Amino acid sequence: MKILAFGEVMMRLNPANFKKITQTDQLDMSFTGTGLNILAGLAVNGYQTSLLTALPANNLGRAASASVRKLGVNDQPLVFSGQHLGVYLLEMGYGGRPSEVTYLDRSQSAFNQVVLTDDVINQALVGIEMVHICGIALSTSIISRQNALRVARLAAAKKIPLCFDFNFRASLNTETDRESLRACYHEILSSASIVFGSLRDLTELLLISGEDDQAIVQKFMNDFDIKYFGGTIRHKTVEKSELQGYLYSGGNEVVVSDKVSYQTYDRIGTGDAYVSGILTGLIEQWTLQDTVNFATYNAALAHTTYGDSPVLSKEFVLNYIKNKIDVIR
Repeated sequence: MKILAFGEVMMRLNPANFKKITQTDQLDMSFTGTGLNILAGLAVNGYQTSLLTALPANNLGRAASASVRKLGVNDQPLVFSGQHLGVYLLEMGYGGRPSEVTYLDRSQSAFNQVVLTDDVINQALVGIEMVHICGIALSTSIISRQNALRVARLAAAKKIPLCFDFNFRASLNTETDRESLRACYHEILSSASIVFGSLRDLTELLLISGEDDQAIVQKFMNDFDIKYFGGTIRHKTVEKSELQGYLYSGGNEVVVSDKVSYQTYDRIGTGDAYVSGILTGLIEQWTLQDTVNFATYNAALAHTTYGDSPVLSKEFVLNYIKNKIDVIR
């Protein structure tokens, strides 16, 4: 299976040891992004992955592309142009204190300023069997929105299955822009077969209503001819945190995982681990129940590893599900 993702690569900066930015004069640096994280989670399981994005034509862009390759992702489709890369500062939470994210220089990043031509996109799509698009590209700039729509149209013309992640951020959109944004979501969803999101995405962005949650999801899937719709629910109390995954299929079937307890070392990117877990199960043609169980454990375990990108193989996760041992020898 050969998978291409279109999405932004950002530089992550974070103080070590759960410090606040005011407590440190040193920052750890890494490169991340929804599409890259999902591809990394697939690459660690042996699938061929490629990333289509724009990076600055300088040493920072070259460092980012080297990081892409280090994660096992093909960087040949990358476009180098401009001088800026989006940055986010992560102050990692601990205990009851939540993590805080501050974005820097994002609007001027190469991803949000560089137009991808049909020729560039078509070349990236050669030999590809699945395309993933992160929905946040519809909100970060007009150019990134147009690029995302262009990727979706050209993939659909080649009959390449499209996987779409809502990633809707209300903070990036004014109410006056919401209608045009909704139209863009409608266009991409009309080509998608696998979608990840939440009930809130369906009700607040797409304005879908129904008698209950399942009726809302089924109306969404019927309206856009979606084959699979998945996501997670977090259950948190003072004593513990639990994650539960779900996956709806086109045949009015919904599969739900058990609640999986987790402890948080690094929260960012865990949703991407769930997506890569679902895609792994679908590629391997596991049962839907095995798929959603695997994806949920994959996401829960991602809370225990450093960095945004999933690093645990399916063999590790399956072994953990089966044995739940403290030390693997």
